[in-house]
Formats: sequence, structure tokens, C-alpha cells
Amino acid sequence: MCTCVMSWLMFMRFCTESRSVLSKRRHFLLSATKMATDSHWLSAAEREHVLMELKATGWVELEERDALYKELHFKTFNQAFGFMSRVALQAEKMNHHPEWFNVYNKVQVTLTTHDCGGLSKKDIRLAKFIDKVILTM
Repeated sequence: MCTCVMSWLMFMRFCTESRSVLSKRRHFLLSATKMATDSHWLSAAEREHVLMELKATGWVELEERDALYKELHFKTFNQAFGFMSRVALQAEKMNHHPEWFNVYNKVQVTLTTHDCGGLSKKDIRLAKFIDKVILTM
């Protein structure tokens, strides 16, 4: 094959691969932007509104860090573990995992977003999900 044909084929292959890489990169950036939006701190107005709602259901703000905390008591260990299993499935879908501690029928939950160093929309969504699960138990 002549050199210019080989050069042309190599150039075309490079362009095709570049488009594929750019497409993948664009998809990654859009996904990362969506995740980053959820990981951002809440505005002062959003924060005040949602914290008022969550405090009414038993959530408290921790003084030593920007986080929400709730202690839950169940009738049995099985109920506590069932609750944790349901929340774990949702947390995995959200890629946002709580800090929690369980002894027998007690579950202590702390929510914060490590990526932004404080409360974010992800924490609020997970807290509201936790409250819904509690209502069904």
C-alpha cells in the first residue's frame, strides 16, 4: 500500500477513536456534573426549609460537624436489621452511604457528604427516604 493511503487510513482511525473517546468523556462529564450538583451544599434558604422539616421528624444537627443525626428504636433486632437493609439498597442506588451504628434494636444514623464536607441534597434525600421507611414499619 502506498504511504499516503496508509497515512489516510491511520488518520481516519484516529478520528474515529477520538470521537468515541470524546463521546465517552462527554457522558462521564454529564454524569459527574449531575453527581456534583447533588453533592453541593445547600443554599441558606434551602437549608433552613429542609432542616425545619427534618427536625420535626426527629433529626438533629450535630454541633461538632455539618451533619444530621437520628437515633431509631425498633421492637426487635430483626426490625432494625430490616430497616438497615432497605436503607442500604437505596443508599447503594444513590451512591451515598450513611454512617451508622447498630446494637440490638437501636440504630444511630449520621448523614453528611464527605465530598463537599457537609450537608448536601443527597443527605436530605436519604433522610427523607429513611423517614418514609420508618413510617412503613
